[in-house]
Amino acid sequence: MEYLSYVYEKLFGGNAPDDDTQGRCHTPRKVVCFGNVLLDRLVKLEDPELLQRYDLQLGSKGEMELEKLNKLALEAAESSQCLTKPGGSALNTARILKQLGTDPTFFGAVGADKHAEELRLIFRERGIEARLQTIESTHTGQCVCLMYEDNPTLYANIGASAQFSVQALSQAAIHEGQSFLRPLERKQILYVEGFFVPQCADVCDYIVENLVRNRRRLALNLSAPYIVRGHAQTILKLARHAFFLFGNGQEFEELAAASGSPSVDQLAEQLLREGQTRVICITKGSAGVQVITNYVDELGPPGPISVEDYRAPRVEELVDATGAGDAFVAGFLHAWLEKRSLGESIRMATDVAAKVVTQVGCNLPSP
Repeated sequence: MEYLSYVYEKLFGGNAPDDDTQGRCHTPRKVVCFGNVLLDRLVKLEDPELLQRYDLQLGSKGEMELEKLNKLALEAAESSQCLTKPGGSALNTARILKQLGTDPTFFGAVGADKHAEELRLIFRERGIEARLQTIESTHTGQCVCLMYEDNPTLYANIGASAQFSVQALSQAAIHEGQSFLRPLERKQILYVEGFFVPQCADVCDYIVENLVRNRRRLALNLSAPYIVRGHAQTILKLARHAFFLFGNGQEFEELAAASGSPSVDQLAEQLLREGQTRVICITKGSAGVQVITNYVDELGPPGPISVEDYRAPRVEELVDATGAGDAFVAGFLHAWLEKRSLGESIRMATDVAAKVVTQVGCNLPSP
């Protein structure tokens, strides 16, 4: 239990700034994140027997019926220590952005239950502006992460997150004195996680059709191969509107197959030439990052397409790779909003991801 207390202090400890986090903050943030709200349960397994019994492939991701998910979590916790923390891809990115010094706004949905109250308390303590729609009829989303030999296996039931509505977002966009939108002539990133797309495609359509314009840019994280494979046309539509596109090699291979492109390189060329995409980041774990881009400067026209590979920093002790991609996005967006060059933004992103994987949970080390 001392270990779990230490982890919790690292994740949520310290004095939080006074900040009203329930949508009454009147200063629009530079980054607005849209994603699933999950209460994560992280369990470190001593052997793979539990994974085998539930027929789960090591390192896989997916969704699971709530009763089965709870049973899995209870069985896992019987033999190992269990850490509970706020989770969800875009929420991880929002937390890291906050730690780096960029204040984000987060949009999502929760149930009317004790888990939602736990999360709201944590958001207030950490000073994260979370505009949460409450869905009375269902539960707050949950996720179980089973760690074995530094390889996370993640399964979730997104619960209330599936019911986040266009109406809730449109009201927040137009509410006098409380809109989350910056003026069109000022930089703002609207960041969408791929896990959010399947159940909230209408919300994504609203973002693209009504909010993305001028210096208000869309950033998209592909999130997982099964998301791309199962919702290829919706993801492709968003990708064509995304100024920044993030994903790993497997996710981009799925997207290339869905688009009919024979290779990821040709998919990237098509997106850069025909869509609004300017920067494509393909993460490759310890092998680094490949960046395919025609970005010259934010306000100028696109330039020639270039491809550049960046090395990943060496990690002496890998503790938990969960959320490394979310942290990469946070580091990149933070640097880009600070007017750093594209190369500097990539290097900061890889540095942030390398630091996060040395910690339990998606979190930066204490200073």
